[in-house]
Amino acid sequence: MQLLVFVSSHCLHCPKAVEAVKKAVSKYSDYDLNYRKIRANTTEAKEISGSYDIRAYPTIIGLNEDNEIICKMVGTPTEEKLAKEIEKGLGLKKSFFEKIFGKKK
Repeated sequence: MQLLVFVSSHCLHCPKAVEAVKKAVSKYSDYDLNYRKIRANTTEAKEISGSYDIRAYPTIIGLNEDNEIICKMVGTPTEEKLAKEIEKGLGLKKSFFEKIFGKKK
């Protein structure tokens, strides 16, 4: 799983979002979790921001192996919310429906 962290140099909340992601990546390093910081107004940001519908900073997107979005968080997430999204994306946490009905085949 890869986390893309879209940030802007003018954003007061972006450093906190990056720090939260860094902590999470170190916590889940055994699960091949990594991140990439995408700075606004760079060529890279201009190329991919439209693909992921980035409208605010910070925005954190979780991608699976096929580069499909599996989670999206706008703003600075709490450590708890970020951990829940990561665990769900990594398949470590079952959803409410999976707990009741089992996983789809």
